[in-house]
Amino acid sequence: RVVSFPGTSQFRIHGVSACGLAAVNFARIAFRVIKASRTFPEALDTITSRQTVEEVISICGGWSSDLHLEVEDICKVPLFEHSLKRRSTFYGPPKSDHFRRVLREMQALRDSTAVIITRPPEIIACLKVANPLGKDAFIVFDSHPRPSHPDGAGLVIASTLDGAVTTLRDILHVDKDLLSSPDLQWEAQLLTNCSGHVLLARNETLNAEQSAIESSLAVLALRSEIKELEHHNKVLASQNEQLEDEVIELDSTIQEERRRKTIGAATYAAAVSRSQQSWRSSFQTNAAAGPSRLSFNDRPQLYNDALERMQLAFFEEDTRAAARDRNAAFQLQRKFDVEDKVLRQQQADLSCHAQARFKCGICLEEHPEDDAATVEDCGHEVCRSCLKDYVCSKIADHRFPILCPICTAENRQAGQISGLLVEQLGITEAEYGIWIEMELAQFSILIHCRKCNCTAFVDRTDHNDMPNIVCPMRDCSHVWCKLCHQTIVIGGPKHSCDRSSELDHLMKKKGWRYCPNCKTPIQKDHGCSHMMCIAPGCNTHFCYRCAKLIVRSALRDEISQAVTAHYAICQLFEVPE
Repeated sequence: RVVSFPGTSQFRIHGVSACGLAAVNFARIAFRVIKASRTFPEALDTITSRQTVEEVISICGGWSSDLHLEVEDICKVPLFEHSLKRRSTFYGPPKSDHFRRVLREMQALRDSTAVIITRPPEIIACLKVANPLGKDAFIVFDSHPRPSHPDGAGLVIASTLDGAVTTLRDILHVDKDLLSSPDLQWEAQLLTNCSGHVLLARNETLNAEQSAIESSLAVLALRSEIKELEHHNKVLASQNEQLEDEVIELDSTIQEERRRKTIGAATYAAAVSRSQQSWRSSFQTNAAAGPSRLSFNDRPQLYNDALERMQLAFFEEDTRAAARDRNAAFQLQRKFDVEDKVLRQQQADLSCHAQARFKCGICLEEHPEDDAATVEDCGHEVCRSCLKDYVCSKIADHRFPILCPICTAENRQAGQISGLLVEQLGITEAEYGIWIEMELAQFSILIHCRKCNCTAFVDRTDHNDMPNIVCPMRDCSHVWCKLCHQTIVIGGPKHSCDRSSELDHLMKKKGWRYCPNCKTPIQKDHGCSHMMCIAPGCNTHFCYRCAKLIVRSALRDEISQAVTAHYAICQLFEVPE
């Protein structure tokens, strides 16, 4: 049987990749419903109701990312960590034999069990609802629209294990032609494998304060990671800018070297050209004047000697310039080494005298040791600002004793924050007065006397043992009831919170009478002893002298006969002596 409600798909509330979140949430809510249900059919009807399905799917609206969540990461969230526990994990191909092995393992367990099956990129859930009086039932939850439930999430109910296996095999079916495609490599390996996380219900309840603390610590941890990443990013950006400056400086150096080489080559070419021209003009002049004293074979040798002298002069000039550059570079390097040595020495001296630092367990930032506030019982160190805010919030809520926040977050036996530490935190006088009251409240109780308008502490044991409270002030002897806070008169009638005892005493003292029927107080002013109750609808007639009932009636004849009969034996009028 397939149960589906239109509009309950995860895609309707933008939960594109929240199928794992919906599956784990289904297991949590289903365990809660099973625990609250009195019968097996009631549990099945509630789980397959539209209200339950909408509650399961509603969590998908809070996940707007396209990233797919892993089941292990989802189970670490406080909401699921305190309500679910993982029993085992199975891996294998999405085939009937594998599913049958997982469901038989679940069926062997006595309690209701759920398995979260992951076949990337889809995640579904299969719930075994334990029936103590008969066969168990299996419910397969799928948050994706399918041909069998195209308009919303689907719940497939199977009364047998084989039926549940068939449902899982049909939902997670793998196309063989797709697997044989040469374009798929690691994607095909993911499609041919699946994992199953078997979950059981925990018997723990997550209160609001514990959930808020754990969520706050998780947020603080994420903020700390973000700050570290931002700091690392700034360092990398600074290094990148420094490298860019070095690259620009190297480029300018290379351009300067190329320019110098270009100028040197041009100077060398010009010098060679002038030498050739001078040699040619000299040769022509000698030829015109007469026969040269040099033979033809000596002319190339002279030309080569001139070229060699010019080259030597050019390279000697270049060598002198390079030597000047090297000397300048050596001087700069020696100056840098001296400055670097001085800076390193100063840094070493500062590190020897610098104050040690610690990491606060609440804000997760580093502070000097002078700013540390240590909880004596457990030894945890917290910065004074964080601990002061924490203590002030607890004092405002009148929570005592105040426990170590780190121990409370770690869910272990927590140390108590002492009064000395509270004084050192620098709270206000009003807050410290509340602290003193809460501290004294362990052994005493604060009482207020309305007569002398004074307030004082009294011993808690004495207060619990005494039914009445006596003002502890010397000049005041006021006594009042602990329950109703009414004043008690010493030597007067016995006290009662509803004032009935005092009324009885007054009635006896004044000689007044109660109506025998409705107990309304009656006072005779004058006249005979025949009295009629004034309460509406009572219609009671009684004798004021003997307080006996005469008759209950509104008929004149009955009243007359009863009065005559009664006063035949009693006195109607009081005769003065």
